[in-house]
Amino acid sequence: MRHYRYKAIDNEGNYKNGKITASNTSDLFALIKDNDLELISYRQETNFGAGLFNRVSDKDLVSIFIHLEQLERAGVSILDSINDLKETSESTAIRELSQEISESIKNGNLFSQAIAKYPDIFKSIYVGLIDMGEKTGNLSDSFKNIIDDIKWNLEIKRKASKAIVGPVFGILIMFIVLGIMTTVVIPKVTGFLTAQNMELPATTIALIGFSGFFQNNWYIMLFGAPFLWITAKAVSKSSKNLAIKIDNLKLKIPVFGPIIKKIESAKFCQFFGMTFKSGLGVIECLELSSELIKNKAIKNSIITVEQNVSDGLSLADSIAHAKYFPNMVVRMFKIGEESGNMEGSLDNIKFFYDREINDSIEKITALIQPMLTLIMGGMIAWIAIAVFGPVYSSFSNLQ
Repeated sequence: MRHYRYKAIDNEGNYKNGKITASNTSDLFALIKDNDLELISYRQETNFGAGLFNRVSDKDLVSIFIHLEQLERAGVSILDSINDLKETSESTAIRELSQEISESIKNGNLFSQAIAKYPDIFKSIYVGLIDMGEKTGNLSDSFKNIIDDIKWNLEIKRKASKAIVGPVFGILIMFIVLGIMTTVVIPKVTGFLTAQNMELPATTIALIGFSGFFQNNWYIMLFGAPFLWITAKAVSKSSKNLAIKIDNLKLKIPVFGPIIKKIESAKFCQFFGMTFKSGLGVIECLELSSELIKNKAIKNSIITVEQNVSDGLSLADSIAHAKYFPNMVVRMFKIGEESGNMEGSLDNIKFFYDREINDSIEKITALIQPMLTLIMGGMIAWIAIAVFGPVYSSFSNLQ
């Protein structure tokens, strides 16, 4: 399929500009004519979807699938639902995406096949759920599961941002303040003290040394962490084994590591539950869920779980061997297998992880802020003692 930008005129003499997908120029002329337009000019576009469709956010996806679910339950065909979305949406990105999908369906593709052309927008797991819904005739439930999943992911992102962005911002502010103090304020004050040829206490000598180190190595402290991050990303792409080891180290970072583990594990359980409820087999659920995990160490462990289940080991035992999931989660999987009520156990796992993530974020927020305050207070106290101590001693000697 090729993408064209066109200029046309309607029956009333009004000019129309737009974008359209066609197999060739003959198809382009036919599509324009079908819309009661007379083509004036056109040009083929390259990388049509790259800039446009990346603007379709998760919130846009929620509105798309809510619209489709409601019309599907009302008995409206998927093509009419897409066309209605194209005409009523306030988002330009959604309207143009709907136009693309509508034309693809008109060309004989199923809805799942049409959206599969946009993997940056529609995850493979969503395409699989919709494909199953088309085969079973139960698209509305597929749409509902997708809506619930997107909303859950948005909530997880919000919680993760709350846990990471706030503390990182506080640490950044702390470094800025320390930078100003050590490069501007402290050198001037300590310079005055050293000029007096007085004997300086250990606290003042240490402060002068710290200030000098900061001035001489500020670029290391400023760019060191970003450099290590970029290096780790490059190394991860070059070797799968190294990528697994690096991501495993991330999970061991104090405070933040456990949060990353819980969020990634929660994603796996959420996706597994969603696909399992849709009727997919355990192996397929594991395979689809593993594709959505970013941490290579956890992803590799889930692939191992899949292999163990294929070899005949129970799902609960396989997950226990992965060593990334709490005993509570393993126990819920085991209860689900033994009772035959896996859906109920998966709901309990979701409740467990939601509570765990909330508790962890609250603990981090409650811990980081006092720590930053304590560090800043200690730094200010150090500066005050190191600066005013010698000054006070000099005044005492004068007396």
